[in-house]
Amino acid sequence: MARRAPRPPRCQRQAVLYGVCLAALVGPAGATGAGPTGNAADTDVLANVLSTAYLAENLSRVCGEQNRWFFEDTKGSSGDGRAFSEHIKSEVLARLSANDASIVVVRAANAARAVSLGMIHVMGEDTDAAETARIAGWCETTAKPLVKGILAQHDIRHDLFERMLSRAKQ
Repeated sequence: MARRAPRPPRCQRQAVLYGVCLAALVGPAGATGAGPTGNAADTDVLANVLSTAYLAENLSRVCGEQNRWFFEDTKGSSGDGRAFSEHIKSEVLARLSANDASIVVVRAANAARAVSLGMIHVMGEDTDAAETARIAGWCETTAKPLVKGILAQHDIRHDLFERMLSRAKQ
């Protein structure tokens, strides 16, 4: 039987996890300062915005399976993480060409999926009961504040969101 490598301390795992989250959500446009050329939409910025909504949706779906009240507990003015994701998707993709919309959706989904899976897998494998308990605790202490924060920031800074989308689509 293969021996399992020792797990790093929890704070180190969380620091790595948050670093991965930020890198995935900032993406290449944030890292390089690259933007659109000519009249093309800035698909990097749009994908980054949409990936945050997809992350809220992914975490909501996972945690909603653990706790049926998760959706209610994380609701914002646009609904829960699932409704919020659809709201953001419609705003981000409005007036984009089919090609640009496809690029944005694929990039956003890939980034959100990578971050979501990274967050869940960092908890490791254990017995079913221990894993269920660990995920339930993680949903309460990590995912719930993150989803609530994503939804709240959109509500608080909606004017900035609108300006950013407008610039990215020019």
